[in-house]
Amino acid sequence: MVVSEVREEPGKLNIESVFHGNLTWFNIENPTERETAYLASNFPFHSLDLDDCLSRKQLPKIDEYEDYIFTILHFVLYRRATRTSTHGQISVFIGDKYLITLHTGEFKPLTKLFADCQTSEEARQKYLGHGSGYLLYRILDRMVDVYFPILDKIMSLVEDVEDAVFDENVEAAHELSILR
Repeated sequence: MVVSEVREEPGKLNIESVFHGNLTWFNIENPTERETAYLASNFPFHSLDLDDCLSRKQLPKIDEYEDYIFTILHFVLYRRATRTSTHGQISVFIGDKYLITLHTGEFKPLTKLFADCQTSEEARQKYLGHGSGYLLYRILDRMVDVYFPILDKIMSLVEDVEDAVFDENVEAAHELSILR
């Protein structure tokens, strides 16, 4: 079992990786052209897929190739301070012996799972020990699970505002529009 880490420094790439058995998980936060050039020279990825990883305005999609699958996934990012939400993108390359995630680093469930796999042999066995498909499933499961408390909180806030609207509070109507 080998864990390696490469951080962004002059001349180095912003790629971290975790190995277990014959599976490697490469995690790239805030990818640049340097990281996608590295991927292009070490994997059989289509150049348009690599370009899509750098664009923040891609639609969710799945592209299937003979040796790998490429997907772009969107997830909600909730800003507690402003009570607004936006979406962020995770790009994923998945092959038999690797999983590559590219993202901005704002997805706490993803970054925490990667950190857990870096520091814990038990986590590496649990998440990387069953193949790349299983690892992707566990990542997606964590990303979706985080929505439920957020949705509960938003629904509670909406109900509070709706109650206030029925009390003829104009300010509450404004709050409701912000939440929606």
